[in-house]
Amino acid sequence: MAKEEAKRKKKGALKQVIQIYKLTYKTNKSLPWWMLLAFLVPIGIALAICFGVRFTIAWIWILVILCGVMVGFSAASACLTQISDRAGYKRLEGQFGASPAVFSTMTKGDFSFPEEPVWINRKTRDALWRGTGRAGMYLVGEGDKARLSYEMDKQEAILRRVAPGSKIPVIKILVGKGDGRTPIRKLRGTIMRKKAVLTKMELNELNVRLTTMQTKQQAIPRNIDPGKIKVSNRMMRRRSGVDQ
Repeated sequence: MAKEEAKRKKKGALKQVIQIYKLTYKTNKSLPWWMLLAFLVPIGIALAICFGVRFTIAWIWILVILCGVMVGFSAASACLTQISDRAGYKRLEGQFGASPAVFSTMTKGDFSFPEEPVWINRKTRDALWRGTGRAGMYLVGEGDKARLSYEMDKQEAILRRVAPGSKIPVIKILVGKGDGRTPIRKLRGTIMRKKAVLTKMELNELNVRLTTMQTKQQAIPRNIDPGKIKVSNRMMRRRSGVDQ
């Protein structure tokens, strides 16, 4: 059973690589040449080392060339990944809701970014996502700068109530083109390069508090402020009469 699962995983991985290659080739016809160059350069370096040093033992030649071939495969794979990422970001540029596609690629680190936005305006196509990481709390927005700035300030006030008195940074990122904005292709790096200020334990506690707050917010109907709910005096008298 274990061998069959391993074979299925290998076949699945190979199919995925082929699919990525086909999709990337549609937008970049020079992809095969870049991959071939990335594959041949390490082999050329290995051959140069062999001829330069002039090893007298045959198996050393074979070992060095095999290392060059292995490095060549890795370089070609890295080349495919790099070019496919660029092509993917190019397709995402300017599209509404592109940020969650970037969040899904952040498999390393302790980042938590739900796909659903915490605020969205479907008419104006503005959206705001909230996430956490070792660097603090993130607010990532797409859309009009003025509207997003206002909503980000509101969300920051909410986040400050979750962790009162703490100095956890709230990092605000506007996605898009122009001054003060982060292009979609640089969003992942911008998020991941921030300096860590929280321990894993502190981050887990923060995530629990945010989840609890989200659950409470979902329990209250929209457009209702719990602080402004008024209870009818007649209802209170009826209840007191029943209690008596």
